[in-house]
Amino acid sequence: MIIYDIEIKKAIAGRNDTRQEGVEYCEGWNDHAGMGVSCIGAYDYAQDRYRMFLADNMPEFTELCASADVIGGFNSIPFDNKVCQLNDITVPDGKSYDLLREIWAAAGLPPAFNFRTHGGYGLDAMAFTNLGASKSGNGATAPVDFQRGRFGTLTDYCLTDVWLTKKLMDLVIRDGQLKCPKTGSMLTIRKPF
Repeated sequence: MIIYDIEIKKAIAGRNDTRQEGVEYCEGWNDHAGMGVSCIGAYDYAQDRYRMFLADNMPEFTELCASADVIGGFNSIPFDNKVCQLNDITVPDGKSYDLLREIWAAAGLPPAFNFRTHGGYGLDAMAFTNLGASKSGNGATAPVDFQRGRFGTLTDYCLTDVWLTKKLMDLVIRDGQLKCPKTGSMLTIRKPF
């Protein structure tokens, strides 16, 4: 099994955001092809190894996916997988395990996001509630970091998200449960095997 997370190349402007001069933007959250992939962070359980993929070694990520039995992520099916596939990076859907979707299912929610019901289960909230740890930044700044050549900041942010997702996955594998950040109750999560 591998855990992975992507960061995108082009920024996404919010409704009330002023676009920054010199920053390239895609056409919004549904422009998966236009977002591009700046980097992919991964953890490979078989090798007990974290990896980072950028333009020069991106084909190796496709090879890693082909060799893995499960490809896990957080919100990976509707976002990371789709962005990858529309940018010529193969992530087989049949091997995918989306921890966020499994959390929603355990909370009795359908797989499609609805802000009124699905908010509050993000990676930062889940990590803080279950691990006492937080994300190292905000995904909205990652495309700007990429475009400005701040690759250390970009890859550190991406690998921190992979690390948090892996730590949550470890709890699911070991206990089959995660604590709900909204209610404090334990959610029984389907294991990825």
